[in-house]
Amino acid sequence: MNLLKKSILLIISSSLLITAGLTTAQDSKPTEDKESTNTETKAKPTIDYKNQTEKLKWRSVNDGVMGGKSEGKYYFSEANNLMFRGEISLKNNGGFASIRSYGEQYDLSKSKGMEVTFRGDGRTYYFTARAGGNSRLAYWSPLKTKAGEWMTVKVPFTSFYATSFGRKIPKLKLNTSKISSFGFMLYDKKDDTFSLEVKSIKSY
Repeated sequence: MNLLKKSILLIISSSLLITAGLTTAQDSKPTEDKESTNTETKAKPTIDYKNQTEKLKWRSVNDGVMGGKSEGKYYFSEANNLMFRGEISLKNNGGFASIRSYGEQYDLSKSKGMEVTFRGDGRTYYFTARAGGNSRLAYWSPLKTKAGEWMTVKVPFTSFYATSFGRKIPKLKLNTSKISSFGFMLYDKKDDTFSLEVKSIKSY
């Protein structure tokens, strides 16, 4: 009987030790998670298309939607750079080509703007943005390039101006808390081929 009691006590003691060990391990995890969550909450929201290739999708929108003949396409190079290439045609009152991202919405209200690293062909493109999912309203900021040269340019959100179907709309400001798209457009009315290589798009 004494042997049985000792066995039961030994089993209970072992169970308590295991339970205590599990409780201690579980108690330590929320502390780490809480610290991680607090860090993420305090950190400034950022966007980097290379780190979000599965979420951030792209599509091309050219003057063909209005009967034009311009061609603009995108693809990713072996270095995973975003390539925007094609040819502008002025036929049928056309003259523009563009690509834009979709699929995600970002709160960048704590950021000052976007930093873009690119290599162009000497033409002036537009860096575009949309907010709240309104595809008819786009915000443009000029992006000048130097043929064959890599450039890193900071584009302040204050430099964007509102447009609708290419027409400037005064007094409207980009809602940086609901960014739904970024993109690139060529609209310089020059009948020629073009090439823009984008290495990085980041908020700052």
